[in-house]
Amino acid sequence: MCDTLVALANSTADGSVLLAKNADTEINEAQHLVRFPRREWAPGATVRVTHKVIPQPRVTHDVVLDKSFWTYGAEIGFNEHGLACGNEAVFTNQPSEGDGVMIIDLLRLMLERATTCDEAVDVLADLLAEHGQGGNCELRGNSHFDGGFLLADHTGAVELQTAGKQWAAKRVHDISTISNVHSIRTDWYRASCEAGTDFRTRFTDEAKSRCTAPDERQKASFDFLSRARGRITVRTMADLLRYTGEGDYDPMDGDRPTRICMHAAPYDFRLWQATGSMISVSKGGRVMGWATATSGPDVSIMKPVFCGVELPDLGPMPRESDTPGAYWWRYERLHRRVMADYHAVKPDLRADFDALEDRFFAEGAKVMTAGVGEQKAFVDECWRLATEASERWLTRLEQRPFAVSNPQYRAMWARFNGAAALPL
Repeated sequence: MCDTLVALANSTADGSVLLAKNADTEINEAQHLVRFPRREWAPGATVRVTHKVIPQPRVTHDVVLDKSFWTYGAEIGFNEHGLACGNEAVFTNQPSEGDGVMIIDLLRLMLERATTCDEAVDVLADLLAEHGQGGNCELRGNSHFDGGFLLADHTGAVELQTAGKQWAAKRVHDISTISNVHSIRTDWYRASCEAGTDFRTRFTDEAKSRCTAPDERQKASFDFLSRARGRITVRTMADLLRYTGEGDYDPMDGDRPTRICMHAAPYDFRLWQATGSMISVSKGGRVMGWATATSGPDVSIMKPVFCGVELPDLGPMPRESDTPGAYWWRYERLHRRVMADYHAVKPDLRADFDALEDRFFAEGAKVMTAGVGEQKAFVDECWRLATEASERWLTRLEQRPFAVSNPQYRAMWARFNGAAALPL
């Protein structure tokens, strides 16, 4: 379960194009922030994606990605040309025809091979026609689903949705938000199917889709952006990724995942959580990103990332259990302690982290147009300050026992902490 959001230049405060996403995955499905530089490949080169081997193009672009440790592809990312993309699992009535290029791989391949939204549509259409879509998309189980995508480049955005080998693309004119269901009806401008096809009616498995509450989440995110239309900033996007609705909220509320900021709870359809978040910013031919590289956007800090600039040292690729030296797992010690006492801890922690982020966001708008050296220094400084702030909070919370009052919630965390061999 995920949500992807976009605001075009006519809806933002400074004329930038913003795309953002929470990657909602299984509780111990560690995410890793990676950068792959531009590369030229020899004729005939191939690449192993998650489930199969396919031909590699002559050139792949510089990309920054947030990805699950076990997949080739990614949940969200952007490339050196300002193309950004987030993906969504969508449940369709099309049979899985064996191992193909699955949703997460399609995202990375589009970013590595395309420079604009229209080129990305071409890349996806060719991949589906040649290799199909399929294969297990779940870490601990055997789940098969298809892909929905929201793409943005320097000038526009496109919703791109699939069902097996079928696909449709819809232009975005100002703002758009997508979730875990087809949002394209007959309003597509390109598609693999016949003219006049209602894509959702033709291909959606409505019963499976309802379990993930996609229509509720899509409405909540769209209404949030609509209220800020014309004034949308990076801060707006960060606040939306952290949005848990109006009024009182408790992480145990509801047996369906209706919140944009996804927290796990001990219900069949809520054993997922936001394990990584990213915002891409494109303006004036320049591009940068903001990433948590951690779970829980509402208890995390957005830090800057750039194509062409080395990422900070995030340690080894994290695994499904506590991985020594891995940035994501180190932060889980803080994330899970905050969730154990959410109402008491979050307000003060968020105020501290927001003040730091506001400083980062203000400086980032200037550094975006600077040279690589200044950008690298900015990245290093922001990540250092964010790590220090997080470590201060972790030290404070480690002075008290890890205790969860609700017995069901306590049992859930005991189960997953034990599976991860995570000492708390």
